[in-house]
Amino acid sequence: MNLINANKSIAFLIVMVLSVVVLMTIPGCEGPKGPAGADGVDGVNGIDGTDGDISGEACLRCHNDDRLLEKRFELNQHDHATMSNSLSRGGRASCGRCHSHENFVSFWVEDTTYDLTSVTGLTCKSCHTLHDTPIVNNFSFATRVDGDIPFLTGGTETFGTSSPSNLCIACHQPRRDYTYYDSTPTDATDEVSITSSHAGPHYGVAGSLIFGKGADDRNGTIALDQGSMAHAFAGCATCHMGDDRLHTFKPDVDNCVACHSDADDFDMNGIPTKIQNAVHAIELEFVTIGALEDDGEGGFDQTASSSAPTVLSGVEYSAFWNYLVLHSDHGSAYHNPPYVKAIINNVEENLGMTLTTWD
Repeated sequence: MNLINANKSIAFLIVMVLSVVVLMTIPGCEGPKGPAGADGVDGVNGIDGTDGDISGEACLRCHNDDRLLEKRFELNQHDHATMSNSLSRGGRASCGRCHSHENFVSFWVEDTTYDLTSVTGLTCKSCHTLHDTPIVNNFSFATRVDGDIPFLTGGTETFGTSSPSNLCIACHQPRRDYTYYDSTPTDATDEVSITSSHAGPHYGVAGSLIFGKGADDRNGTIALDQGSMAHAFAGCATCHMGDDRLHTFKPDVDNCVACHSDADDFDMNGIPTKIQNAVHAIELEFVTIGALEDDGEGGFDQTASSSAPTVLSGVEYSAFWNYLVLHSDHGSAYHNPPYVKAIINNVEENLGMTLTTWD
């Protein structure tokens, strides 16, 4: 093919392409209109938006490495936030409501069964609503549990409406009362057989002690009717979290000075030390009776077992139960001192010990 013929072929192709483009831009003939269709269904009105900062700065109030690591570290100081505690107890029907995230939410929030066996430790969302709201920037951090808190031993307790401390006593309460081992109303001469090395109300029973409840008052002349005291009005969060709302839940003496202006340590007026010394003397008495034994690490273990029960008289049992109430609340010297002093004197009287004086 010579150059002239080649140029003609290229020109022909260009003309053909342009013709196609032109034809595509010319509208075709429209046919007659058909009948109008039925009206569609009206849509649902949307929710009005709210003004608010949904910028990165707002999100980073929580969603930054330093903040999340800090709060996670604090929460890990709480025993139930660890997986070892959750895996060993969180799937049990009688324990799960406080020992795992899933069963806590099932019981306290969803009001459903709490026997899930695949569980994890407590997280921020176990206790707080966080993003459980259609308003993106509503970070109220409200607690999931509030109002009157039902107790396993009967009745309810509360620190008042909208108090974050109500969340604490959802779990920090006794699992059983003294009638679990001895239901006889007047049992001064009865024999009570204890078959468990973990007898007692449960650990962490501050929720009952702070309101002046839980001790066995069936024996002895020392009244156990002191009820709650000022610390019940302060609540748990005031002392255990402070203004910074620290989630280690470890009390700080700086949180005490608002009420105890002269406090520079936790041994205020020497009363906590006096309480601890009195409890230690009671423990030694129970070693003599055979209900406790020295664990070799500065503490004491119960001696009872299913194969070798600890048998106590009714009076001794009342004293032993009341000791266990104090032992099960490691902050008993602070949560309700008037009630704790009366419990100690009641135990001492029932065991024939010299009564501690508090003046």
